[in-house]
Amino acid sequence: MSGLQLVTLPIGNNRDLTFRAKESLEQAAKILAEDTRVLRDFCKHNDISLEGKKLDSFHDHTDEKKIMRIVEQMHTETIVLVSDAGSPIVSDPAFPIVQAALKAGLELKTAPGVSSVIVALELSGLPPSPFHFHAFIPRDKGKRKKFSEQIAGQYGTHIFFEGVSRVKDTLDILATDYPEESFCVARELTKDFESIHRFKGMQWQSIKDDITYKGEFVILVHNSNQFLGGASAEVVELANQIIDKGIHPKKLSKLLSHLTGRASKEIYQNLQK
Repeated sequence: MSGLQLVTLPIGNNRDLTFRAKESLEQAAKILAEDTRVLRDFCKHNDISLEGKKLDSFHDHTDEKKIMRIVEQMHTETIVLVSDAGSPIVSDPAFPIVQAALKAGLELKTAPGVSSVIVALELSGLPPSPFHFHAFIPRDKGKRKKFSEQIAGQYGTHIFFEGVSRVKDTLDILATDYPEESFCVARELTKDFESIHRFKGMQWQSIKDDITYKGEFVILVHNSNQFLGGASAEVVELANQIIDKGIHPKKLSKLLSHLTGRASKEIYQNLQK
């Protein structure tokens, strides 16, 4: 056997470790971990022996030379990759080595498990389809404001991670921009102090002090407006400029339908408003 196997670890509750994930760790000859100390503690807590196994670190700062050395090793053995919690591919370091392994013609496998994105969506009570996952949004406040404006043109439930120090500021922006929309703040998912707060944007100021600002956060906001009815002013203005150039609205509607997946008739009706 050779190639790369991604193994998802629990996001907070060790009882969520799957049989396949445990088996993969037990059978692996070499494991790449975001932090080998965290992996050792996890395996000790879950009675997984690391005796005789090779452990190495793999994280966001791993350079390309090391990635290529690891890929070479994958030609003769299967290497398991884990992050500290959750999937190694979701806002964690796996993507570059996944690309390199596939480019080298190697086999890619996964032992899936609990995802904070799906857990948050399940508990939010918000419409599940479509949903858009944005991982961590920009730290800069101006760029976060730009992010808020950009999702105006994307119908559906938007999900992203946020650092504890920025949760209030980010929700101040979003709640102001979307007072009529539904929000959910999911904190410490699957852990003992898990908390879920559901509210309308207009209610944010009255409930913000009810939240404990510790741990890890997943934020969800549902944009109920349809394209182009919910598009940003910039998008609407651009569409109008294209029509002013002589492009018939029906042709533009068909193009936008192919790009967005929404019905061209619905887009055409919004362009007429």
